Amino acid sequence: MKSSKVIFHILTVIAYFYGVLLCATMILLPLGIYAIISAERFALFAELSPYQMLQNKQNIKKWVTFGCILYFPIGLIGLIPLKNINNNVVVEEPAAQETNQEEKTEEEPKETVEVEIHTPETDAEKAEKLEKLERFRQNGLITQEEFEQAKQDLYGENK
Repeated sequence: MKSSKVIFHILTVIAYFYGVLLCATMILLPLGIYAIISAERFALFAELSPYQMLQNKQNIKKWVTFGCILYFPIGLIGLIPLKNINNNVVVEEPAAQETNQEEKTEEEPKETVEVEIHTPETDAEKAEKLEKLERFRQNGLITQEEFEQAKQDLYGENK
């Protein structure tokens, strides 16, 4: 598979060269843009594992065909890695990942501790709330008992 990676890197360079050349003509600018896009695709294909190449075989086939047509006869070298992609790929990477995941799930769950953080109210905030409660009591919105209960809640039972 290393030969496929090398060939995809070669195709990347060729596609960039043709893309810049075609863009410079201005008449063939659309083809030049597609050539540069194909160069990006070839660079991505060079980084794929054999299993990923098998999964993306149709996409690779389309871009290699485009390269064969646009950079003929040099683009024909793209057929070599396409021929090497076969259905007899041995998958080792996902199996190794699955065993690692099984090992992780068998570990005992770690204890989590919930901590509530109460920010103490400052005396100024307490005084402001007490004034508001006093206004509510004076305006008849709350009773004297409700006022006393709220005051106890605010300052604690000591006051």
